[in-house]
Amino acid sequence: MPFKGTKQIIYFNTPELCIFEVPSLYLIVIQANGEVPTHIYREGLSMAAEVTIEKCLHFWLINNKVQGIISPADQIWTNEVIAPQLAHHSCIKKMAFIRPMDMLSLIILENIMDQARDIVPFEMQFFDHISNVINWFQDTSATHLQ
Repeated sequence: MPFKGTKQIIYFNTPELCIFEVPSLYLIVIQANGEVPTHIYREGLSMAAEVTIEKCLHFWLINNKVQGIISPADQIWTNEVIAPQLAHHSCIKKMAFIRPMDMLSLIILENIMDQARDIVPFEMQFFDHISNVINWFQDTSATHLQ
């Protein structure tokens, strides 16, 4: 794991969802583990948005490799509540998604991204490996954050 030996601050931790910060990378990580119930999904994403805004974090990593399906109601909520908060109040530069293993989850995430692109000022991209994400984030750090 790329974060081994790196300080992490855990903000939300359930068997289905873990939200933690990697302060040295200005990064918040949203780690899903299978299907996430609505109340946990919304509480966790709200916490992630709040921490991101308060701490002026630059990067989001959403690891959906083994995530279950996001319900239609949660998809709408994400685009109506979380995306505007991040678009208008955060310092995010880039948001990365680890590509899900199943096609339906991928299609759902692509749809959420497509709808959010109209309002968010930051880049969003899918990756297969966390190490590629870290390189992408660090490229931004070297060129835009100095």
